Amino acid sequence: MSHRVRAAGVGLALLLVAGCTPAAEGPETASAPSTGEPTSSASARPSPSPSSGPSSDARPDRAPAALEGRPGERVKTSLAAAVAALPVAPERRTGYDRDLFAHWSDADRNGCDTRDEVLITQNRAPGARLAPGCTVVAGEWFSYYDQVTTTSASSFDVDHLVPLAEAWDSGAHAWSAERREAFANDLGDRRALIAVSASSNRTKSDADPAQWMPAYKSCVYVSSWVAVKVRWGLSVDPLEHRTLTRYAASCGKRPLTVRLAKLRGSTVADARPSDSGRLTPTTPAAPASPAAPTAGNSGGGAGLDPRFDYCTSAIAAGHGPYVRGRDPEYAWYRDGDGDGTVCES
Repeated sequence: MSHRVRAAGVGLALLLVAGCTPAAEGPETASAPSTGEPTSSASARPSPSPSSGPSSDARPDRAPAALEGRPGERVKTSLAAAVAALPVAPERRTGYDRDLFAHWSDADRNGCDTRDEVLITQNRAPGARLAPGCTVVAGEWFSYYDQVTTTSASSFDVDHLVPLAEAWDSGAHAWSAERREAFANDLGDRRALIAVSASSNRTKSDADPAQWMPAYKSCVYVSSWVAVKVRWGLSVDPLEHRTLTRYAASCGKRPLTVRLAKLRGSTVADARPSDSGRLTPTTPAAPASPAAPTAGNSGGGAGLDPRFDYCTSAIAAGHGPYVRGRDPEYAWYRDGDGDGTVCES
């Protein structure tokens, strides 16, 4: 059964439920500020108690509540009510391929792709600078999954909080290529993409909360997970639903605010402006000496490898790989898979 959010008339709607954030967890990341679009004030419809959880034979047509809202609408509810309203359906992994979700994109054509933008925005060091290729120099990042701090962006991953495979299983298999790209590069909700330690991200892999939970800030994680699923109209499987229900009950009367995904082409309409302009650019390197460059490249600075038009040419000439934060040559080439290494053979 498809759980695809349609352009108008069909979508999620949310129950207004007052609540407060437990002091132990601290406030969740705020959603993007309102841009004057209407806020949903959905009326309640009968639904089972969230504490009871779904029955073992839960089916897609037995969703506990109907929630309606238009794409782009900002809706307010509680975590428990949002969990109760998530559509429950079996997962579908057939046909999944990570490449079906185009990432990392540079939607605003400023030279910084989505991974770069997340690292720029989530940098915590006030003295950080921006090098060519959108590399953050002297930055600092914090992974709330495992409370790890780093000053090397290459040691961190940018995590799709709801993994791409999980999204596919939960409804994205029925989406258009444009909608999948927008999901994979969602810069409209700060909960969707976060910088975390590579070790915690790879331990998590494509697991849902029934299979993996961070060691810290579980209520923040569950709230973020539910927010992304609500934003994109994704379903949950029965075990996932029971797990979310249990956590929601233990997190108190936690409020949840979500703006439902609205697309503009293959990007979200509420994408945040780039924060790259807030970082001071690094001093440009001295121009290269006029030593004869290799044919097909534009030379290189003192101590640097020659600069080629493409990584394939650099590899063919015996150069690379180049690692983000270690090799200046990294900034010359596009890191298509966002793994922090370019020109690897």
